[in-house]
Amino acid sequence: MKYRILLDLKDQLFTAVDINDSNKFGNGTTIQQAIDNLKKQAA
Repeated sequence: MKYRILLDLKDQLFTAVDINDSNKFGNGTTIQQAIDNLKKQAA
């Protein structure tokens, strides 16, 4: 899976977004949490 990482500086929240489907994303306080949440949603 390919994804991009975004960082919301205001809330200090990372977002991992699937580059093939922007409706699939995961949030987390760390990059790894965001990726794990994205993978859970994609499954």
